[in-house]
Amino acid sequence: MNWHIIFHRMQWILTGISIVLLFPATYSLFEDAKSTPAYLIPSAICIIFGITLKRFYPGVGNFRLREGFVFLVLSYLFTIFICAIPIRLIAGISFYEALFESTSGLTTSGVTIFEDVESLAPHLQFWRAFIQSIGGLAIILLFLYIPPIMGVSGLQLSRQENLRIQFPGIQFGKKTWGIPQIILKVLFLYISLHVLSSIWMVLGGLGLHDALCHSFGIWATAGFSNYNDGWAAFGTPFLEWGAIFFMTTAGTNTLFLVRLHCQSWRNIHNESEWLSYLFVVSLLSLSCAMFLNYSENFLNFEESLREGLFQTISMVTNTGIQFRYYLNWPVGAQAILFLALFVGACTGSSASGMRMQQLVVMWRYLYSLSRRALQPMAIIPMKINDKAVGDDVFQVILGLFGVHLLVSLLGGFLLTILSDLDIFSSWQMVLVCLWNLGTGFGLSQNPALAATLPDLAKVLLMFFMLIGRLELFIFLLLCMPSFWKN
Repeated sequence: MNWHIIFHRMQWILTGISIVLLFPATYSLFEDAKSTPAYLIPSAICIIFGITLKRFYPGVGNFRLREGFVFLVLSYLFTIFICAIPIRLIAGISFYEALFESTSGLTTSGVTIFEDVESLAPHLQFWRAFIQSIGGLAIILLFLYIPPIMGVSGLQLSRQENLRIQFPGIQFGKKTWGIPQIILKVLFLYISLHVLSSIWMVLGGLGLHDALCHSFGIWATAGFSNYNDGWAAFGTPFLEWGAIFFMTTAGTNTLFLVRLHCQSWRNIHNESEWLSYLFVVSLLSLSCAMFLNYSENFLNFEESLREGLFQTISMVTNTGIQFRYYLNWPVGAQAILFLALFVGACTGSSASGMRMQQLVVMWRYLYSLSRRALQPMAIIPMKINDKAVGDDVFQVILGLFGVHLLVSLLGGFLLTILSDLDIFSSWQMVLVCLWNLGTGFGLSQNPALAATLPDLAKVLLMFFMLIGRLELFIFLLLCMPSFWKN
């Protein structure tokens, strides 16, 4: 393991965090100047550590895939620690709780320990929301910087065909863009979409502060809000329709959006994951709307359609935004929302958990098996976006899903021991953190449920949020002794 090059490149992360902390520090100058040092102190810590790492670690050697995994994990751990310092100093909570809030934000989980977020200082509300945006963008940029991590085949990371499936935006006809060029275009697109959604929310009647904070949450597919009632505090159809569009876009492959922006809409019919994503979202949303339309609690079909779309897309993209207590909905609508938790958004977005590409591969594999049963002698390849994919891809995806299920069940058992929650609520809470869902059913629908849990339970949930955000197979690799051997 080349620790020199890992620590050398950590200075880039430290420099970025020190700059990011200046935004809430500047905001606090106009709101509460006494709180400004709470942001400047961790910024200074990052600068000092960055200079130290640059001085003593020259970064000689190759930055291999193994170093990339360790760099990714260390970057998240250090960022979580630094981002928790302002929360601890300003909110006056324990460091366990501050770490939990920071972890939830950076992993875009949307679970909070604040039962009354409206009582927080505006600059701290801004910082909580900004942390989400950092986490959503970081997971895209860091995975671009270490491209093989995002391979569809999971453990078989280096296969070029899987890289092409995962990153449809890299190839532009005869022109191939490098990673630095793509990162710049992703940054431009990410910022532009934030500005567009913020303008929409301001036009819908929100103040600039609320518009920015909720825009950060949407594009990071996270669920933090400045209000205890979430989006129910607004009650504006104009804002809700805008959020539906923005959440759907946020769940799309980021590089696919870059290609649409820079190239054209040609060959869009070959993008099986995106088309499947739109089809499944539309099917689930319309089904949910039909159940709501026959309920006495809704006035007309437009209201049923809007609320069905909003909550279903929020579930599918793991945004976790809720503006109705949907446990009062008809049982059929609740069943659809529960199913939406297991669908997932597109790969290459900031969403976590199951992804649409995995479901597409599983469906194509089952379809090819059916055809082989009818034609045993035929050679029927499984294709994704006109690229052949081996059967081993399906096996790895199925294996990872089984590991996720096993880990969530084991985590639910441990959480039940550490807390007073029943086994079903514990399992759902672990699944909410492991897949960064932001919301669930029963007690786990309350995003502030973690505030009532003991410290050990919070640490356990932090662990699940982190390994869920960084992909479970990375954690499995880090646990292998052979990974650390030269």
